[in-house]
Amino acid sequence: MMIGQYNPKSRYRERAIQRFNKTILFILIMGACFGLGFFIGGQNAVVQNGTLKLEVEDMTGRLKTLQDELTTVRAEAQTATSRFEQLKTQYEKDMPQDGPLREIVDMVRKQIDDGMAPDRLAFVLRSARPPRNCSDPSTKRFIIRTPAYKGSDSVVTVGEGAVVISGTGSSAKTRDGQEESWFDPTQPINLNFKSSNGEVEKKSGTLPFQHSVIASGKEYRFTLAEGEKSFVKVTFDSCDYP
Repeated sequence: MMIGQYNPKSRYRERAIQRFNKTILFILIMGACFGLGFFIGGQNAVVQNGTLKLEVEDMTGRLKTLQDELTTVRAEAQTATSRFEQLKTQYEKDMPQDGPLREIVDMVRKQIDDGMAPDRLAFVLRSARPPRNCSDPSTKRFIIRTPAYKGSDSVVTVGEGAVVISGTGSSAKTRDGQEESWFDPTQPINLNFKSSNGEVEKKSGTLPFQHSVIASGKEYRFTLAEGEKSFVKVTFDSCDYP
């Protein structure tokens, strides 16, 4: 029977070779993984770079479009502003800001807003002429009725009954708040201008003010102002109409 000799150095050498081979294999595997990861990462970077490039191009195009639209809007705004200034200047030139002409324009607008037909209003304006054959001014007075007034009715008759004027107002008050029989001239009064044909024109306001009435082929022009206590003073004349 033969007994083999045991060589410990050979055994250690084999183990060292095995460990070396395993290390090399591990390094190769890690290198392969690293290379594969680098390749995949590179491809992903290329894809992302392409996507970002497309997004940048798209955003650049949108920005260019917005800039063009902004330029257009600014140009239109500048044109609109210029046009507005032209219209404003023309309006201020054509439309009076104050004075008699402005009052006439306001009255015409009010008449149309109140329902008067524009063609009727135009006819009245065309029919208007400078006063002709006017009488000398005359003055009369009448009492403004108040809630506390107990006297008889008081009126002013003009042109042999062509126009009859009457009115009411608020009572003046004492310091204690008691109502007086005469009217308070600081408060608005209500006047009726009754023509001989039965038509009644109403006028309200605080004295003094003016009013005119067409009756019996004449235009009667009135100026009403505060007179003596309880009274309104009426100054008037008449002219041919039309």
